Amino acid sequence: MPIDNRNLRFFTFLESIILGCWKRLCQVRLPKFLHFLRARQDDGLCKRKTGFEIYSEMASIHGFHIFVGARTWQRILWWCVICLAVLMSIIVITMLLMINQDKPTIRFIESMMIPTSEMPFPAVTICNMNRISKKSLLKKARESNVTEETLRGIRGFSLVNMTNLNWTQLLEELSPKICEQIVNCKWEGDAKICHTLLHSVWTQEQRICCSFSKQSLPIYTSHHGSAKGLSLLLDPQTEDYGNVNFASSGFEILVHESLAVVNDATQRFYVPSGSETHLMIKVFGTHSGSQLRSLPLDKRRCYLKDERQLFHFDVYRQINCLAECRSERIYEICGCLPSHLPRRSEWPVCQVEQLKCLQLHATDLAGEIIDKDSGSYLCNCLPPCDFYRYVIQPDVRRMYNYNDTGSNSSKKVLVHAYYDSPIAEQIRLDVSENWLQFIGNIGGITGLFMGCSFVSVFELIFFTCVRPTCNWLTRQQIRYRLQLARRTKTQVGPLVQPN
Repeated sequence: MPIDNRNLRFFTFLESIILGCWKRLCQVRLPKFLHFLRARQDDGLCKRKTGFEIYSEMASIHGFHIFVGARTWQRILWWCVICLAVLMSIIVITMLLMINQDKPTIRFIESMMIPTSEMPFPAVTICNMNRISKKSLLKKARESNVTEETLRGIRGFSLVNMTNLNWTQLLEELSPKICEQIVNCKWEGDAKICHTLLHSVWTQEQRICCSFSKQSLPIYTSHHGSAKGLSLLLDPQTEDYGNVNFASSGFEILVHESLAVVNDATQRFYVPSGSETHLMIKVFGTHSGSQLRSLPLDKRRCYLKDERQLFHFDVYRQINCLAECRSERIYEICGCLPSHLPRRSEWPVCQVEQLKCLQLHATDLAGEIIDKDSGSYLCNCLPPCDFYRYVIQPDVRRMYNYNDTGSNSSKKVLVHAYYDSPIAEQIRLDVSENWLQFIGNIGGITGLFMGCSFVSVFELIFFTCVRPTCNWLTRQQIRYRLQLARRTKTQVGPLVQPN
């Protein structure tokens, strides 16, 4: 049929073009550095094998055995495949190194069964919503011959023209005694131990509160549940309210690390009068791995234990460092500090006439962590590598018939703070990849793309370095022996007499 003949002629023409291109491609000379890819022209004689051919027969890396007995085009094809595999391995390894540079640390859950007895109990700080004791206000107004409104202005950082008056002492006299408002206190069912752990603390909001904690050491407990936790019966003393932030009466409960100061970011809960509150605490501990110290500080971005010392606090916490940083900034501007703020021994305490400067700059750095200009942490206050985090689940309900001393309890507040579980979760902060993991990743990547192993590296070193060096030394030794034999023959030859 004419159509079939035309198709036959077309395919014949196409075949001739392909064969012609292939012959021309085979006649193309390989560059000098790729001469090892040219196939052997075996004419039936035993020809000496090249080093590349010997390595291809013995190599454990995938693909090299195909070079043995293969044609030139097959060698070129497999050489391109091997070069592509090497290139992909280099790219993936480079990406892995870049990821490790960007994220040198990793957090992972080390255990979810750590006993809570190994975790420090948080500090529980109680602050009354009343900031000024009405009785103390009236007493101080009569002693100083001023009005009540004037003294309330001092509490709000207003400048008052009064002489021979210590501002910090005035605040202490006007503030209500919070620890005295704790009617009953029990820790693990013991009232005596509980009262020894109560002490007054200052907050950055210029408030005197009462904290349940040790001032230098953490508190541990092996119990969980409300019966063996912390129980506080509080009397808000609403008849003594001289200044409040809210219309209702009650307390503000702050829960934080026992070795950290109270600031604006501390988690807090409002407890109204006549209520019973359960604070169910979950603790999460984060500790640093043994290899984290090998990372430099600029990559680790946290301080290890005893790596950063503070001038006021014994234990480093980021909140404590920021409090000292804020004090330094205020001292540079005002030349003094209130006695309750972190300060050095040589820094003077502010008097009432210096309240105007404090009023303008007391809120500086409050709540700020990052410097807006440089983008780095203020005063280089990096977070600690080892710390504890507390998650609180509050349950506030109306209190019914709590019998303490037979007094009227309609306004009182009952607070229970305790661990809700006997086990806790521990998180580990460590390097994202150590040297063992790095070797494993390198081996996995090279094995995936090239089938390369530890033995393959030694094979490559042997055939590229050791074997050529030994061959060169052997040739030099043979050449030396031949020269020595010729020299000996030349010297001995004239002494031989003919017969």
